[in-house]
Formats: sequence, structure tokens, C-alpha cells
Amino acid sequence: MAKRHLQKQSLLQKALLAKKVLTQEVLMYQRLMEAIRAENSFGDLLKFLIKAVTEGLGYDRAGIFLVDPSRGVGQRMMGIDRNGRWEGNCDDLPLSPVKGTHWFSDIVHGHTKASFTNNLRKRIHKRDWEKNIDPGVSCNAVVPITVTDNEIIGALAVDNLFTNRRLAKSDLQSLVSFATQAGLAIESFRLHEKVREMSLKDGLTGVFNRRYFDNYLPREVLRCRRYKRFLSLLYVDLDNFKSINDLYGHLEGDAVLRHVADRLVKGLRNVDMVVRMGGDEFAVILPEVGPDGAKTVAGRLFKSIVESTSPVESMRAKGEGVKVTMGVACYSEAMGDHQELMKRADESLYQAKALGRNRVGELVNSL
Repeated sequence: MAKRHLQKQSLLQKALLAKKVLTQEVLMYQRLMEAIRAENSFGDLLKFLIKAVTEGLGYDRAGIFLVDPSRGVGQRMMGIDRNGRWEGNCDDLPLSPVKGTHWFSDIVHGHTKASFTNNLRKRIHKRDWEKNIDPGVSCNAVVPITVTDNEIIGALAVDNLFTNRRLAKSDLQSLVSFATQAGLAIESFRLHEKVREMSLKDGLTGVFNRRYFDNYLPREVLRCRRYKRFLSLLYVDLDNFKSINDLYGHLEGDAVLRHVADRLVKGLRNVDMVVRMGGDEFAVILPEVGPDGAKTVAGRLFKSIVESTSPVESMRAKGEGVKVTMGVACYSEAMGDHQELMKRADESLYQAKALGRNRVGELVNSL
């Protein structure tokens, strides 16, 4: 009788745990969709997942480790330090198919399925303890973060540093389920960001498109007006681009467009922005750059383009290079809005074209 009672109690506990995990998953996805619609950052998403596993499943701390395929390493992307504060990237964790390289590497390559312990000091090697594990941790669990087809993209680690609550096998089961849902959430967010980026980037050159320009420039002008900051705008037109398409073909014309975009991007800071406005027209937004700086940047970019070697072999054989005309404008408090800044850049560009093209226009002080 007592045995049957214990079995019923065990089944009830499992049912309650399954309900708790399911409820947590539903809440997680509801909040995830809200986060995506609000265009929160990836860091905000990771914080949300960590809160879900600590507050929802009852752990003191959690950390999310993800694979960086381009560099062949893993990183802790977000976690909680021993003082309960958010903590970002840690040192790179090596990835190798050789078993025993590192605990994270073993998780990613399937050598370790999942683990939990209430005596962490006994379970780890000294070098791993010294480098990566808080010496106060005893109760710890690590599970893989998986997506479709059992692809492992990282690991979820939890511990009970503050309360020292012991872990059980049921904790591991709920963590595995949660980590799978977290993996799908991370991949969903990444896909959303990729689609969003595709909608804002020019497919041919990889720089931003006119849609992004139309959203970004008005906000940047408002910021400059409010805080009395500099902002400059350059327009860049390829000279005689139609003749390049007619003489050498549209594929070669595309190569020239990519070449110009590349020269612009490589000649600028990370905070600057290159936009393909359409056809053979580009724009460059220069935050915190005043009139003198704008002329200097325009001159440097112009030289970089016209003195570079054409990407089209037929043009090189004839000694022809890529030529551009540029307009320069700088925002001032006297301007009404972003449209006036655009008009001044246009005016500078047209004046430069009237003087014979292949040059940088002067700043226009009035329209």
C-alpha cells in the first residue's frame, strides 16, 4: 500500500514538473515574440532566457554559452556573476573533436550529453576549476542547447551558488527540455534578424538601402538638433555609368557598383553609414562630423575610388578607371529638417556635375 502511494506521489510530481516546464515554455515564447516585435537586442533576449531559467525553474544563476562557427570557438554570451550582476562575454573556449579538450567542446561534439553534480570540486580538473568555475559552486548542471536535427549550438549552465540547493535528475530533465526551447528561440531570433537585415540591405552591394536611409536620417537629424551635434551627408554618383553597362555589360556594371561600395565602406569609421540610394547613386552619413571634416572625408573617399584599379578587366585594358562625382552637405541649426540637408547635398552634387564631373562639390550654404 505504501509502495503504491509512493508511486502515485512520484507520478504526480512528474506531472507537476511537466506542467511547470510547459507553462514556462509557453510564457517564454509569448515574451520572445514580444521581444522580437519590440526589436530588442540579442543581449536582451539572452537575459530574458536566463531570467526564465532562474526565476521560472528555480536556479540561483545561469549562463548561456554559444558556438562561434566563424572562429571555431565558444563563448559565454551572457551570465550572472557571483554578485548577482549581468556578465557578458568571457574568454574564448577552444573547440575540438578530440574528447577532453574542454567541457564546452565535449558538450558541442556530443562527448558529454548532459551533466549535473552536487560536488563540483570533485568532478572537475584543476585547470578548468581555476579558469572557469567559481570556487563557491557545488551544485551545478550543464545541458546542450539544441535546434532542429539535434544540432548543438551551445550550452546552458546553471548552479545554486547562493542557496546551495541540491540538484536531482528531475532538474536535469527539465533543463534539457528548456534548453531545446531556448535553442529554438535563439535560432528564431537570429532568423528574424537576418530577414530584417535583408530588408534593410542592398542585395548587390551589401550596404544599406534607401528604405533604411529614409528611416535613419530623420532620427539622426533630430538627435543632432536636440544635442547640438554635427552631422554631414555625402552624395556619390558614378560618372557615365550607363556607358559602362552598354560597353562592357551589366555584370561588369554590377562589379563596378560593388567596387565603389567597398571603397566607401573601407574608407569610413564603424559609426558611418553607406547607403545605395538606387541605380548608381550612393549616400554616406557621417555622424559627429562638421564642415571641415566632411570635406576631408569626401576628398579621401574620392581619391580612394578614382585612383583605384577598375574591377573590370576590359576597362583596365583601355586604361579606364572608375569616376565619381560627389556632393557635400553639413547639418546646421538653421535647417528645417532632414529634407533640407538632402537638398543641400543634391545642390552640391549638381554644381560639381556642371563643372565637368569627376570631382567633389563644395559645401552649399544656402539654397
